Amino acid sequence: MAAHSLPSEQDDASATEAATLSSLYSFLALTMRYPEQSFCNGQFFDALESLLASLDWPAELTEIRGWREETVDPLDDLRTAYTSLFITAAPGTTIPPYASVYLDGDSTLYGRTTERTRDFYREKGFDLLSETEPADHIRFELEFLAALAGEAKFDDEELFLQTLFRPWFVRFQKKSMQEARHPFYRVSIQLIDFFTKEEQ
Repeated sequence: MAAHSLPSEQDDASATEAATLSSLYSFLALTMRYPEQSFCNGQFFDALESLLASLDWPAELTEIRGWREETVDPLDDLRTAYTSLFITAAPGTTIPPYASVYLDGDSTLYGRTTERTRDFYREKGFDLLSETEPADHIRFELEFLAALAGEAKFDDEELFLQTLFRPWFVRFQKKSMQEARHPFYRVSIQLIDFFTKEEQ
């Protein structure tokens, strides 16, 4: 009897892991979206605090709690921070959240990396619903990882992380840690780093 139940238990564990990882990637993708009222609310920030508590990251948890307590309008505050950080900061201090800027050598959008990323999505049966942003925006890449994890395509997930995500993200992260003053974005980028490193 026990021998027959083992594969089922393994399947359940794998399904649980897939669902958990998919939820994590989806949550992290939200942190890199332009803040909207539809998701950027108390429940979202509570979930962030719960995640930090579960990881035992007390310093980051204190930072986020402090920011929430001091901020009258978190949504407006995050919109200002997002725009300043990722869109219209002073020259040299903007941190573009696009892989091609870091990998193609000429700091432009819609480069070879954008095409490679979109091709990878399509090879695996996914595509963007909207072309308002390049396919290699960090938010789309995290949503794609969520989709792969949700279908337990762990080999494809690992391949994407190694070949198309980590090579540019490490540069983006380094620049972010130098330029990002806002606790929400500093902590979010640290979380993305943690969950996309090998063997997480």
